[in-house]
Amino acid sequence: MYNIYIPMKVIQTILSGLLITLVSGQLFAQEKTKGIIMELVSGEKIEAAQIQNLRSKVEVQTNRDGSFAIDANINDLFLIKANGYEQDTVFIYDTSLRRVYLNRINTPIELSQVIVERMTDSRLAAEIQREKEAGKYSDASKNRGGIRISPSRIFSKEGKQARSNYKLLVAEMEKRAVDRKFTDNLIKELTPLNTSELALFKERFRPSYQFIQNSSIETLRVYIMDSYKKFNEKK
Repeated sequence: MYNIYIPMKVIQTILSGLLITLVSGQLFAQEKTKGIIMELVSGEKIEAAQIQNLRSKVEVQTNRDGSFAIDANINDLFLIKANGYEQDTVFIYDTSLRRVYLNRINTPIELSQVIVERMTDSRLAAEIQREKEAGKYSDASKNRGGIRISPSRIFSKEGKQARSNYKLLVAEMEKRAVDRKFTDNLIKELTPLNTSELALFKERFRPSYQFIQNSSIETLRVYIMDSYKKFNEKK
C-alpha cells in the first residue's frame, strides 16, 4: 500500500473551493423577496404590517409606503398580520415583486373582477368555500336519506348571486394554476420566441386548467415544443 502525499496548499485550495461553492449555493437559493401590503378594497398602503417567514422565523415590518423586503426561498410560506385586518398567508412561487391585499376585520367583501384578482390564494380558497355553501340548493338528508332540494335557494337572489360569485372565484383559481406552470421562463427555455411573439403564443396555445392539473412538467414541456411547431407553421 502506498501513501499519497498531498501538499497543504492543495488541500487549502480544495477546501476554499468547497466553501465558496457552499456559500454561493446558499446565496442563490435564498433571495430578497420584495412586496407591498395594501388594503383589499381601496388599495391603501398599510404601514407596520408584520411579515413572518414561517420556515426561517425571520420577521419584518412594512415601511410607510407599505413596502417590505425579506429573505426567502421558493416554496416558503409567509404569515401576514396588521392591526385591524384579517391575517393571511402567502405562498412564494417566485421572487418577483408581490402585492398582498388584506381585508379589514368584520368587513364583508363585495366581489368584483378587480377584488378577486387581488386576493391571496388562501383568501380566494376561503371565499370559494363560502360562496359554494351559500349557493347550495340541495343537502343530503341525515334523517330520511336522499337529497333535499330547497326551491328558495334555487330561485332566490342571494342564491343566484352566490353561484355567480363562485364561478368568478373558481375561474381566478384556475387561471392562477395555469399561469404558475405555463410561464414565460419555461417557454423561453424551450423556444426562441421574442417578446411580441411570446404574448401571441401564450394566448393561442394556453393550456386548460384540466390539462395543467393532470400533466407532469415533462408533459407540459412536450406540449410547449409541439405547440411551437404549430405556431411556426401558421406564420
